[in-house]
Amino acid sequence: MGMIRNFVWGMLGVRSGFLVMVIILVGSLAVPGGCADAKSTRNLIGELAAEHSVRLNDDEIAVLRRALPIVSRRYLREVDPTRLLKETMVALRKYDSAMADAREKAKKSAKNDQTEVPVRTFRRMSLALNKGLNVLDAHSAYLDPESYGELRIRISGKFAGLGLEVTMDDGLVKVIAPIDDTPAQRAGMQAGDKISHVDGAPIKGMTLREAVSRMRGLVGTTIRLTVIRPEVKEPFEVLIVRATIRVPAVRHTVEKDYGYIRVSGFSRRTKSGLRKAIRKIDAALGAASLGLVVDLRNNPGGLLRQAIQVSDVFLDRGTIVSVRGRMEEDNDSFQAHDGDLTSGRTVVLLMNEGTASAAEIVASSLKENDRAILVGSRSFGKGSVQTIFPMDDSGALRLTTALYYTPSGRTIQAWGILPHLHVGHDRQKTARREEQLEGALNRGEGMPPTVGPKASVTGEQCNELLAETIDDADKACAVAMLRVGGLDRLIHLAGSLADDDNHKIQRQ
Repeated sequence: MGMIRNFVWGMLGVRSGFLVMVIILVGSLAVPGGCADAKSTRNLIGELAAEHSVRLNDDEIAVLRRALPIVSRRYLREVDPTRLLKETMVALRKYDSAMADAREKAKKSAKNDQTEVPVRTFRRMSLALNKGLNVLDAHSAYLDPESYGELRIRISGKFAGLGLEVTMDDGLVKVIAPIDDTPAQRAGMQAGDKISHVDGAPIKGMTLREAVSRMRGLVGTTIRLTVIRPEVKEPFEVLIVRATIRVPAVRHTVEKDYGYIRVSGFSRRTKSGLRKAIRKIDAALGAASLGLVVDLRNNPGGLLRQAIQVSDVFLDRGTIVSVRGRMEEDNDSFQAHDGDLTSGRTVVLLMNEGTASAAEIVASSLKENDRAILVGSRSFGKGSVQTIFPMDDSGALRLTTALYYTPSGRTIQAWGILPHLHVGHDRQKTARREEQLEGALNRGEGMPPTVGPKASVTGEQCNELLAETIDDADKACAVAMLRVGGLDRLIHLAGSLADDDNHKIQRQ
């Protein structure tokens, strides 16, 4: 049984109404385990199941028998498997009780138009075991076979589907936005649409993951969505033919004297996309380029290897990141190689509370190697490493196995990374950081981040230094810094623009 080593995956909470997940990959090795403790594991499962009056099917027993030894041997800290198993059994009993109540209510209901949503084979165990794993930390989880398949699709950067960004709203799937040039956009789907049925099956009662899974399928197959649109009186149906959806991780624009690069995630194509963007910007601007604005805001992360390679694009030397765990094989340090693709051009990196995990690795490596000026607000603060352990046909286990550290040996776990320049403007009130997650690990051992930003400015102050108005406050300050000749110069000029205390620049 093989294993994919050092995925870093995090449930970052709700941002703009939808769940954000992070994935980081490092390498491979064999799963620990053997037959020595198989009997004791089986006995423990049987004893606790009987104690809590829980009945398990063969598939569920197989999940627990495979998961418990891995947790015991590979979790970041020593774990009592009995405690984990007890929490799982309690969750199973609560689940069975809730399902029994639901069935009883359905029997008594006079409504005959209800369609029962089929329950996946592993749904019961998935919900229960994850309750147990959440006792350990916010990011360890059991991935049933379907969820594990979705993970592999996600890190590939392409999937067969419709091309919708969605969330859950009042039990229905709500469209955040259709992705450009996808079947959903061409079919006329709009932001704010709510999907009530998929091929006639009601969404209510499904999780977001279950609903999304139903909407995905084979390329070329047709799906029928029942859509509720606020300005339309009655629900209507939309037929969409599934296609391969490619979500580019890197987008760029060429401005008159700088290049703007948006990195939205770290999939397998991020490094190549970044290199192409830099080459196109250089070809267009040449010596006229003042530098690059690299946008990592609301970037939830992705593959660690890609984060390391992206950092290396801008570096000639130095440490990028180090990883330290309980097991010797979880410890590693990654160094930059000679060859800065930008030839030393000025790099301004935009970040905020949604910059997380792999994105934080890039931000910290460029900051501590004095290769970029960070502008925005404190990052999310996810500094833990998760390893994915496939479990044959039982899905996979995602376990926290290590913490990662910045080049100077500082931890960002529940601390985050501080920018050089803080841009003051209204942030999303719903934004959450690592320390606010249920079950979040404590702040990592080691040195906390360095002192705070040199100063805090507003987008208004930065725009006063520009010949144009840029609505994006962070970007306005980044561009102003490029044009006035550096961070210190920007702070000086922005401060001199203020006539009263209400607009004075805050030096920190």
